[in-house]
Amino acid sequence: MPARIAYLYSRYPVVSQTFCDSEMFALEAAGFSLDVGSINPPPSLFRHERFEKLEADVFYPPPPGLLKELEQEARASGEWERCVGELVRQHDRAYGESFKATIRARNALYFARLFHRRGIAHVHVHFANRATHSALFLKHWAGIPYSFTAHAQDFMVDLGSDALLEELCREAEFVLGVSDYSTALLKERCPGAADKISRLYNGVALDGFPRAAISREGPLRIISIGRLIEFKGFQHLVGACARLRDQGVAAMCRIIGEGPLRGELESLISSHGLGDRVHLLGVLSQEAVKRELAASDVFALPCIVDRKGASDILPTVITEAMACCLPVVSTRLVGVPEMVEHGVTGLLTAPGDEAECAEALARLAADREAAQQMGKAGRARAERLFALEVTSAGLAARFAAVPERPLPPVPDILVLAGSYPGALPGLNREISHLAGWHGGRMSLLALHQGRTREGVANHASDDVETLPDAVVLESEWAGAVANGTAETLLAWRDELGSEVDGQHFFTAARHALHLARVCRKRGLRHVHATRSDTALCAWMLHRLAGLTYSLAIEGGCPFGAKTVDLLAAGAVVAARADTTAHAGKCPLPGLAIVDRRRRVTFGPLKFRLPGETPAPDPAPALETWYEALLAAL
Repeated sequence: MPARIAYLYSRYPVVSQTFCDSEMFALEAAGFSLDVGSINPPPSLFRHERFEKLEADVFYPPPPGLLKELEQEARASGEWERCVGELVRQHDRAYGESFKATIRARNALYFARLFHRRGIAHVHVHFANRATHSALFLKHWAGIPYSFTAHAQDFMVDLGSDALLEELCREAEFVLGVSDYSTALLKERCPGAADKISRLYNGVALDGFPRAAISREGPLRIISIGRLIEFKGFQHLVGACARLRDQGVAAMCRIIGEGPLRGELESLISSHGLGDRVHLLGVLSQEAVKRELAASDVFALPCIVDRKGASDILPTVITEAMACCLPVVSTRLVGVPEMVEHGVTGLLTAPGDEAECAEALARLAADREAAQQMGKAGRARAERLFALEVTSAGLAARFAAVPERPLPPVPDILVLAGSYPGALPGLNREISHLAGWHGGRMSLLALHQGRTREGVANHASDDVETLPDAVVLESEWAGAVANGTAETLLAWRDELGSEVDGQHFFTAARHALHLARVCRKRGLRHVHATRSDTALCAWMLHRLAGLTYSLAIEGGCPFGAKTVDLLAAGAVVAARADTTAHAGKCPLPGLAIVDRRRRVTFGPLKFRLPGETPAPDPAPALETWYEALLAAL
C-alpha cells in the first residue's frame, strides 16, 4: 500500500489552481491516500463543482489564539527549543523578521502533530512560499520529509530571498519545476541542490474538455482566462481588440476571471468604446469555463513581465485551451514557447506588442481553416506532453518510493464539544479522561473558534480539532443552497420548539453540514454530543449523514424537557440531568449540578465553611458510561 501523502497549501481551495486538484485526483486514482492542509482559509466562497469529488480530507489550523497557546505549551515543555528554537533564530538573523519564522514554526507545530496522528509519511507543496517555509519547520518538528513544486513568481519574486530558496531546496527530498525554463532558473539559483531539481509539467485531464467547433465565418470569438493582474496582459488584449475594430475585423472577446485589475480594465474597455465587443465575465465554475472554451474560435493570453519582475511561466489555461482544440495566441515569454509551437499550434508575439497581437488574431479570423489545423495540432501536443496520466505518473513514481509510516487507529466515533477546554462543570475532566481511554476510536472536535482554560492537562489538546474559518462554512452552505440540501435542513426547523432560535439553528446547521463531509471522508459512524450546546448538531448529523448519535444533557440546560425529549428520541444512549426526574440517576458526574459547599451543624446552628467538599473520583462512572455507549453501537 502506498505511503500516506499530505499536500500543504498557503490557501486552499483557490479558484485558479485547478491543476492542483487535477494532480490530487490522479494520485487518488492511482491508489494514494491524501490529506490536505491549508495554513489559511480560502480567499473566497467560490468552489468548483469537482471539489466535492476529492476524497482527501481538508484541514485548517485553529484560530491564532489557540496556536499561540500550543506554542506556549511547547516552549514550557522544552519541545520548542529542542526542535525549532535555533532554527527560528537563524532565520530571523539570515532573512529578517518579515519572513515571520516564529509564525511559520507555530503553524508547522499544529500540522506536525496532526500529520503524525494521521500517519503522514511525506508532505508535498505547490509554490515556493510560506507553505514550503512551514514545511521546512514541520520537518524539524516531526521528521516528515517534504518536496515542492516551484512555479513562477513564487520563487522569482514573491519568496523574496534566493538564500531561503536555496535552503528550501537543500532540505527538500526533491524539487520540481513546471517548465524547462523554470527548472534551469532554479538550478542556476540553487546550484548546491541542482541534482534534486527536475522538470515535471503540470498535467490536465484532457478528456474532460470538449472540443471546440471553430466557426467558419462570422466574428472571431476570442476567449481568455486568468486572474485580472498585470502580468496576464489583459490590458494589451483590450488594446489589440481596439486595433481589430479599427481594421474592420469583426471580433468578440470574453475574459473569465477576477482580480485587482478589474476596475482598470473596465475603464480601458470604456475608453476604447469596446463595451459591445469585450466582456469581463468574472469567476466561473470549471464546467462553465469548459462551455466558454467550446464556444470559442481562439484562445488569447498576451502575458508579459510585470513591474515587479513577475510573469507566468507555464499557464495551465493554455493547456486547457489546447485540450479544446483551440489555436493559441500568446507571447514569446519564458515557458510559453514550450507549450505553443509557433505557426503549428498557435501564434506567438512579442510581449506587450498590441499591434502584433492584433495581427495574429486577424490572421486567424481570416483563415479559419488554419485555425482549425492549429487547434488539432495543439490537442495532439497536449496529449503528448501535458496529459494528466503522463505527468501524474512521474509524481506517483516519486511518492511510491516514500517509506510507509505505521497508520494509527482509525477513529469511528466523533465527540463534539462546544468549547474545549471550557467552563461547563465536569466537561474538561470527561474529555481529558476520554483522551487517555478511547484507544484511538474517538475523534474529538470543538465547535468553536477558540478555547478557554480550566486547568486541563495539556496532553488532551493534541487530540482536539476545531471547526474551520467561517468562510469555509459559508462556502459549504452556499453549495448546500445550490444543491437543495439546505432546503432539507430548513424543513427540520419546524419540528423544533421556539426555544431553538434562528441563530442557534443556522449555526448548528452549518456545523452539521461541514461535519457530514468530515464523517463521510473519515468513515466516522457515530457522533456523541457532550453537552446541550452540541446536541442539535448531533441530531442533524444523524439525519443528514445517517450516523447513530448519543447525547449528554447537563443540568441547567437552556432547552425545555419537550425539546430535549425530541433531540434524545433517536439517540442510542442519552444521559440527562436537565430535569429533576433525570438528575438523580444521571450516569455522568459532570452533568448534574451538585452543591458541594462545606457545611457543619451544631444542634440548631448551621455553619457554611470556606472551600468545597472533595468530589468523588469520576473515573469509574466515566468508564461505565463510555462502556455503555460502545455496547450500544
